[in-house]
This record gives sequence, C-alpha cells and structure tokens, in this order.
Amino acid sequence: MTIRILPLVLLGAAVGHGAPKSASPTFTKDVLPILRKNCQECHRPGEIGPMPLLTYEQTRPWAAAIKTSVAQRKMPPWFADPHYGKFSNDRSLGQRDIDTIVAWVNSGAPKGNPNDAPPAITFTEGWGIPQPDVVFQLPQPYEIPAKGTIEYLHWVVPTNFTTDRWVQFAEARPTDRSHVHHIIAFVREPGSNWLKDARPGIPFIPEKPKDANANVSDLPSDFLVGYAPGQPPERFEPGRAKLVKAGSDIILQVHYTTDGHPSSDRSRVGLVFAKQPPAHRAMTFSATNGKFKIPPGAANYRVDAEFTVGTDVVLHGLHPHMHARGKDFLYRVQYPDGRTETLLNVPNYSFAWQLWYNLAQPIPLPKGTKILCTAHFDNSVNNRFNPDPAKEVTWGDQSWDEMMVGFFNFVFPANTPVETISPQADPPKQIVKRLLFLGEEKGYRHDAISHAMATVDRLGRETGLWETYIRTDTEPLTKKKLEYNAKNLNDFDAVMFYTGGTLEMDTQQKADLLSFVHDDGKGFIGVHSAAITFVNWPEYVDMVGGTYDEHPWNTFDAPIVVEDSRFPGMSKWPSAFQLTDEIYQMRSFSRANTRVLMRLNSSKLDLANKRVKRADRDFAVSWARTYGKGRVFYSTLGHVTANWDRPDMQEMFVGAIKWALGLVDADATPRALPEGQTR
Repeated sequence: MTIRILPLVLLGAAVGHGAPKSASPTFTKDVLPILRKNCQECHRPGEIGPMPLLTYEQTRPWAAAIKTSVAQRKMPPWFADPHYGKFSNDRSLGQRDIDTIVAWVNSGAPKGNPNDAPPAITFTEGWGIPQPDVVFQLPQPYEIPAKGTIEYLHWVVPTNFTTDRWVQFAEARPTDRSHVHHIIAFVREPGSNWLKDARPGIPFIPEKPKDANANVSDLPSDFLVGYAPGQPPERFEPGRAKLVKAGSDIILQVHYTTDGHPSSDRSRVGLVFAKQPPAHRAMTFSATNGKFKIPPGAANYRVDAEFTVGTDVVLHGLHPHMHARGKDFLYRVQYPDGRTETLLNVPNYSFAWQLWYNLAQPIPLPKGTKILCTAHFDNSVNNRFNPDPAKEVTWGDQSWDEMMVGFFNFVFPANTPVETISPQADPPKQIVKRLLFLGEEKGYRHDAISHAMATVDRLGRETGLWETYIRTDTEPLTKKKLEYNAKNLNDFDAVMFYTGGTLEMDTQQKADLLSFVHDDGKGFIGVHSAAITFVNWPEYVDMVGGTYDEHPWNTFDAPIVVEDSRFPGMSKWPSAFQLTDEIYQMRSFSRANTRVLMRLNSSKLDLANKRVKRADRDFAVSWARTYGKGRVFYSTLGHVTANWDRPDMQEMFVGAIKWALGLVDADATPRALPEGQTR
C-alpha cells in the first residue's frame, strides 16, 4: 500500500505570536515567525514537505491552501487528545496563530516590510539533525521494480567501531521517499545470532517462523532510529544518549512499496556522537501483540499489549504504530500500588503520519510498573483506507496486514544492565482447547456480534485456555470430512452461538450438532439471540433450555439478581445490580431442567406491559444445564456492544467457556428458586 502524503505539511509546536492586530497581518512580521517555528523543518528543499515555505515568493502561491489546512486543523499533523498529557513536541497550532494566518490570507496575503523578518534558521542541508559524525548507507542503490510485493529487506552494515560510541542524534533518511514505507536501523551487538546468515552489503530476507504459535511481533535487537512519514529524528538532551557498543553492526531494515514506476533508493542513517559518555542511557522498548485475528467487517476490534518494567526507569516518549485499519491507540500506566494514569490517547490514528509524542515532563516509573496499550482496528467497509473488509487480518509486514506496537523511550543510569529492564517473559501458555464461534444471523442483525467475537478471541489468547475459530457460516457444523482439510465439529471442544433466525443446516448437520453435545460430551455456549435461533426446531430449543418469547422492556436498565455466585465467572457481579441490556422473556424454559444463575428482580419490573406472558414472573437471565454428556450455558446478555468491554461481563463468559470446555467443574443441578429469595 502506498502512503498518501497530504498536500501540505506544517510541523511544529503550538506557539502564540500574539493575536492579529487591527492592521492586517503581513508575511514578514506575523506569518514568517509561525512558519519558521512550526513548518520550515519539513517545508524546505529535500524534506518531506511538497513545497518550500522559506520565503514570501515560495509561500504566497499556497496561501489559500495554507489557510484551509490550518483552519481545519489538518496541519500541522498532531493527533493527541488534549485532555491527556502534555508533550514537548506538540505540533498543533494555537488558535492565535491560526487566526493570524487566516487574517493574513483574507487581507490579500501582503508581504510587509522585509526588515520585520526574524532571523533565518540555519538548517544542515540534507539532514534534520546537526552534521553527522558518521553516515551508514546502503552499499549501492537498490533497484525498485515497478510492480509486485517486496518483502522487508535487511542490510548488515558493520560499524567498525573499536570503542563504545554514544549517539546523541540519529536520523534515518531514504533518497526516494515515494517508494520507502519505512526504515528501521537496529544495533546488532557482537555475539548476536540475529540474521547470522546475512552477509554484509547484500540484501537479506529472514525466514518466516515455522512455529504457528510463535509471537511474530517480537522485535529484534536494539532499535536505534526509524523513518516513516512524520517520524522525527532521535534527539537527546546532553547527558543522555543511545549506546552502540564496539564491534556492533547496524542492521538497516527497509520496506519498499511499488506504484507502477521503477525507481532506486540508497537509504542512509546519520549519527552525531555525544561529546562525552553520558550519565544516562536512552533506549527504545515496546509493548506488542502479534496474536490477534481481526474478523471480517469488525468495526471496533480491540487488541491489548503490556510491558512490565523490571527496574526503575524514566519514561520520555511514546510512539503508537498500526497500519491502515488502525483506529485509535491508548497508553496507560499502572503503578505497583494499583494507581492507573492515562498517558496518551490518540482517538483518530493516521497511518500516514507516524508520530512520536515526547512527554513535556518525563515520568519516573518504579520497578513493577506496567505500560498498558489498547488499540482498536476498523476492518469494516466504512474505513476508506481498508484494503479488504472481507479479509480476516493478522500480524504481517505488509501494509495490507496489521501490526500493534506501542513503542516508548526509557532513560536510565548508563550502568544499568539492559536485561533488568525487560525481564524474560513467562513462556506462552499452552492453548489446550478449541472453540468454534458462529456469528451468522438470518433476520434481525445485532451490531454487537463482531465485537463479541473479537472479545472472546482475545480472552482466549490472554488466558491461554482456548483458541477461537470464528465463522459466519454453518459449513463447520458437521462431522463429515470437508474439502481442503477444512475444520468440522470433530476439531472443536465447544461451539458458541451468537446467531439468529433459521440458519442453513441440513438434517444431518442438525443431528451432528446435537450429537456433538449430547453424545460426545462437548460444550455449547449461547449468547443473546442464540435463543431466537431455530425457534421451530424443538430439539435445539430443548438443548439450549428455552427460546425467545418477546423482550417486553426492549433495552432498559435491567434489575438483575445473582442466584449462584459460586458458578465459574459469576463472582464479579454484585448480588444485585442494574445493567443496560435487552433481556428476553423465555418460553419452553423451566427450572426443572436448568440451573438459573441470574434472573430479573420482578418486583422492579413493569409487569403491566402487555408483552409480559410468563404467569410465574420468572425471567431468567443466565443459566447452565447438562444435555446428555455435554454442558450448555446460555445468557440473554450481550445485546449492547459496550457491555462486552465490562470486566464482569468478560469474567462471566470466561467462566462459562471454561466450564463448557470441561476445564473446570461446577454444580449445574437444576433447582427451584433458592430458599428465602422471591421473584
């Protein structure tokens, strides 16, 4: 995928230069100071800005476009929610500066007196950092073809450093920005086996992991500096720097894209060394999650990652990274005493701008602190940047795949062993069970289904207890062998339905589903509209334990009572509470063959509602039962999408799935209303 560079780039921090005077603003006196402070770093020859804005003659033809971009806050690019955190590199223009530019354009964009111009900024030609002490570049230009997919290429570039070198400034730069998606310069220390088969100067493509359960999001070695649109160079205050040990290699990872036109590139990295060894070392770490599977059409798929700090450090900067389906990104920190704090919220993530957010006041993080990252992805047709809404999306290098990485810069005493900062993670938990989650509906459509499937998939991976296989069709609901080694019921330990209507299943499929639970002793979990599924199939209704018979109160603040808090997953709920959701009234339901776990408090209901049909006023919300050798759980909850983000709701379904999978035992003996309780 080719990144679209917007037609105007205005970078820089928000700086006030005074409100527009009654006299019309001029370029030299009022506008040029804003451009020099906020824009010219990129809007100068050789940089990412499509036009230079150094002089009046260069700027005047673009006056109208500049006015539109700043008035709509499209430029400078800055996506941090102002309610959380303060950042030293805040690129958003202050309202006074916006008003000044708008007033200047509205008054005809006059030049003004040249003597009013502020002193010009001295830039290093070809660099955004001071003149580098050393430059590492590709040994020869790489010829980029006109078409095709290019895998990530890696070049080993020996540093030939005979002593440790401390880097205070670092910058990665392509020579052809239009074909370079990104560059990452890694430091490979002496003795590292990473890319051990790569030869210096020759592009190398690493083999893909053969282990299907490998965490492909693990980032190699030491991140030195990167390039992507909007990503600034690394700059550190005196007394702080990144370390390149003697004998290390620089690994240049370059991702090229094609656009129908051949080209060539000779990317490079420039380093400026610290004048003396610093007291503190800076290093880039990350929280990553490479185990996600974004379902087709999911508009708000959540992915979480975390990093536990192994020793005291100071947090300096944050850098979220996703691809075209990235929707939003949140950084939080959880201190050892349990306190949590939101560090950064990016509510409208842009793949076109890979920004760092440098904290105005660095934050000390004591040992045991967790950095918590939460991202959402939009894989729906409503995302105009989505390459393929019909595709299940996993971690991958290419832009049509996805990534979820929360980078951050730590600063710590230079003599701190790096291995104490990022302790070896526990080995991944073995996935012991398989869950088939079916999300097909015939009739009314429930918006919550995609988020429910994504949540269950994530919970399975986080607990390490089950692997979720998501389908929106009934093909796997059979025991017969399918073509192309496709999975069938024999491959699963439980089936979960968030379905509706009469699904397309032939007589044998129906028999196989019942046998799967009743005879094979497998599990069935029904969510909400699973009770509106096959309402005219008596055997299915018997298996589930009931079927839909109106929702008298629609979506409302349901007064709920927990009857069995000892059942797996029920203990997080209060004994009595209110929850906004759509509660079904059931028919063909009886306490004689189900163990009710939650019910409505009928004393707080509008029983005069004409759609209330149960004379016994017994409105079960969740229940468990055995069906032959198998286990069945059903809950009418789940209609409201936001409820799937509730910890108590998630805990309930984790417990229910564990029980249905046979991972835990519980008493599912049918019983009447517990003694002392009233409906």
